Amino acid sequence: MPSPSSPPRAHGPTTSREQPPSIRRAPPSRCSRVNCRPADSAAPDQLPSGNMIVCVAVVGHQNNPLYLQSFTEADDALKLHHVVHCSLDVIDERVNNPKRSAPTLNETFLGLLYPTENYKVYGYLTNTKVKFLMVTTDLDVKDADARNFFRKFHAAYVDAVSNPFHVPGKKIASRSFGARVSTIVKSFGSGTVG
Repeated sequence: MPSPSSPPRAHGPTTSREQPPSIRRAPPSRCSRVNCRPADSAAPDQLPSGNMIVCVAVVGHQNNPLYLQSFTEADDALKLHHVVHCSLDVIDERVNNPKRSAPTLNETFLGLLYPTENYKVYGYLTNTKVKFLMVTTDLDVKDADARNFFRKFHAAYVDAVSNPFHVPGKKIASRSFGARVSTIVKSFGSGTVG
């Protein structure tokens, strides 16, 4: 029974002012459609718009997200999460397809997974079935550049999970890992070692 001091609760649909907590809108981002910050004044965790990589992700062997970082405005983050999620189905399809020949199953670089109108998603699969994904806006990514990126990304991941304080299977919250990933993303396509 409700307390006498609490207002009676309606059982019908909520009004436009009263929304359930799960539907409330987030506060407006610092970059609205009308007044957007120029690329040269980007925040340290975001990269200029000229960068080709817009999102990177590490997904565990049970398709649980271990790390996901987008390098674009907040408006695109949900779209990029969706693109990454759709790419997981393509990885499962490629790995579990029995018609594939044995040498290609041992290849860790999965190549182009999921092309969309604006993005291309590339994948990499470790021996422990951890998946690395890269979402890019560049339509002409060379396989050699993508392989090199994933090699560096995998090395950073191994260093992060080798930390004795990291709990296996949990999200990676290491700031040094995030900084290293940002450095690798910034150097993508330039041939420099991150």
